[in-house]
Amino acid sequence: MAICVYCLLEMTTARSCTVDALHLDGRRFRLGPHGTEPGMSRFRGTRCGDCGVAWGGLHHPGCDLQRCPRCDRQLLSCGCWFDEDGPRDDDEDDDDSYDALPWDEPPALGVDVHGNVVEHGRLGGVEVVVHYADYPDSDITTVQGIRCTTAVRTIIDVAPMMDPADLRESVTDAIDRGLFTATEAWDRLARPDMTVHVGAEMLRAALRTLH
Repeated sequence: MAICVYCLLEMTTARSCTVDALHLDGRRFRLGPHGTEPGMSRFRGTRCGDCGVAWGGLHHPGCDLQRCPRCDRQLLSCGCWFDEDGPRDDDEDDDDSYDALPWDEPPALGVDVHGNVVEHGRLGGVEVVVHYADYPDSDITTVQGIRCTTAVRTIIDVAPMMDPADLRESVTDAIDRGLFTATEAWDRLARPDMTVHVGAEMLRAALRTLH
């Protein structure tokens, strides 16, 4: 059994947690229910793949799929600090990744197909698009000294921008070149963070067409 320390209910059978908001300096940030995450509509009626709440219920705190009510990124790793997290050290800087790059001028903000924050602007006169997302260490590799995402994660991320036929060709080419195996791809797709990922569903469809 896994008991939520906040609502004291069994996490895999409870319909919802009782924590409905987080607070910061007197402001109330309402938490979104399961099913409102980007790309989740296709899984309508299913329980959360991580904390187990029913569709429309509130996630148990600590759920991998719970979105931050302040920045809409993954709550576990977004860096936002709420009153419920306890006091911070006076010398600890606020997470302010949007100001981290020396943009020529303030960039335009948007949201990509995966629900991640995107900055679109110019750096040193060059047009640059920056996608902010949370990646586990297993999705990061180094190629010729440059940190980048693994081949299978790259395929997942770019899949929504590709024609299905081109996606199948890219997947086949990657497997033929030994960048990953079909088994490795299915294993990555089976993890909880891929439950609501648009590109993950497209990769699943492409893998099903391979023989």
